Amino acid sequence: MRTCAPTGNRPRRAGARGAEAGFTLVEMLVAMMLLSLVGLTLARFQTFQLAGAANLATAAAARLEADNLAVEVLAAPAAPTGATDGISSNAGRQWHYSITPGPAPDAIALPDLVQVDIMVSLQPGGPALARRTVLRGRGNPAVAR
Repeated sequence: MRTCAPTGNRPRRAGARGAEAGFTLVEMLVAMMLLSLVGLTLARFQTFQLAGAANLATAAAARLEADNLAVEVLAAPAAPTGATDGISSNAGRQWHYSITPGPAPDAIALPDLVQVDIMVSLQPGGPALARRTVLRGRGNPAVAR
């Protein structure tokens, strides 16, 4: 006859939780809520990153347009005599610019120089995305275009 050695385990009742029992519904809901909060935070962070990258690209293109306008002002036969507003296209965008001549910082010591301020924005009268200031000689206004 065979005898069974006692294992020391008591018989289980129906419905009792043991060591291998799973998670409760409340624990699963809390875990899902925490994971969804982490996911939403990461999505929002990525949105901020993409917006920041787009703003950097726009600002870089505006600086390039301001540099191009500064080169045009310096290469012209004469300094501009009055304020000029205009529209140009560069980097797949339409830029609004304003070119404003003024006296040199020290007009007494440097009477032949003109300070030219250049501002580039996306909309007329909008916030400046890039600014440049150049000093140049007055040149011959009769030859200016």
